[in-house]
Amino acid sequence: YVVVTNPLSRLEVIMQTNSIGGKSYTVASAVKEMVTDMTAFGLRGIFRGQGIGIFKAVISLTLFHEGRHFMQDQFKSYNERHGYMPAQSTEK
Repeated sequence: YVVVTNPLSRLEVIMQTNSIGGKSYTVASAVKEMVTDMTAFGLRGIFRGQGIGIFKAVISLTLFHEGRHFMQDQFKSYNERHGYMPAQSTEK
């Protein structure tokens, strides 16, 4: 997820910040700038300035999946309590 979305965010930032100075950047020129960054900084060039975005994505995905597991457990216990499904035995 992060590997796909953050380079796109980097492109967006390049295009937005360069348009502040009055220059109009095309997608091709923004990609060219990313290639220049990649040449100078390696793979880190694609993710340059995206640390907060990566951190935010990790937190967001973690909360989403933890919430999904919590809700799944709540629905399961509700269904077991009301007899909609047999209770799971913990003995082996």
